[in-house]
Amino acid sequence: MAQRRLSRQEARQRTRQAILHTARELFSQRGYRGASLEEIAETAGYSKGAVYSNWPSKEALFLELLDQERTDTDLGTPDQVDITPTGWALATLDFFLEAVHNPQTRAALAERYQQARNEVGATMSGGRPDPSFATWEELAAVAMALGSGFIIQTTIEPESIDQTLYGRIMQQLTTLASNPGFSVEPN
Repeated sequence: MAQRRLSRQEARQRTRQAILHTARELFSQRGYRGASLEEIAETAGYSKGAVYSNWPSKEALFLELLDQERTDTDLGTPDQVDITPTGWALATLDFFLEAVHNPQTRAALAERYQQARNEVGATMSGGRPDPSFATWEELAAVAMALGSGFIIQTTIEPESIDQTLYGRIMQQLTTLASNPGFSVEPN
């Protein structure tokens, strides 16, 4: 039986998925700055032109991977966030540092941060009104910053950081923030 030939759209989608998969692996192994588009294309078995026909830049390719990660990850509650310093988490931090120097990339990343704060804030709130001292979105920003900080510290000193600490802190913060009588008064 003859195998059905892929349509142009199916072939393009297969190419995109292979490149995305390879890019994630190489970024995880080498960091954002350590992986090149040429190496990604070659490892995936395609030309550099195949990469550029799908993404205008390495930044665009990485941003699509970030978008996929956010879509594929069940945000749950912040106390369930994994702060293990995986290769992907470290590549993401590497990308964030790179974005500091590129206004366009920084703007695209800022948009994604806003979306993430909205989603995490909504999850944290559980439909409750904002606490008296901050909005749930602001608390989501704190949760996200703490998570990044824990990843950095765990990378540098893995034996010094209790892997359950972040979850315990976030659980307490969410509980405190949900208490209508709790407020933080400025000094």
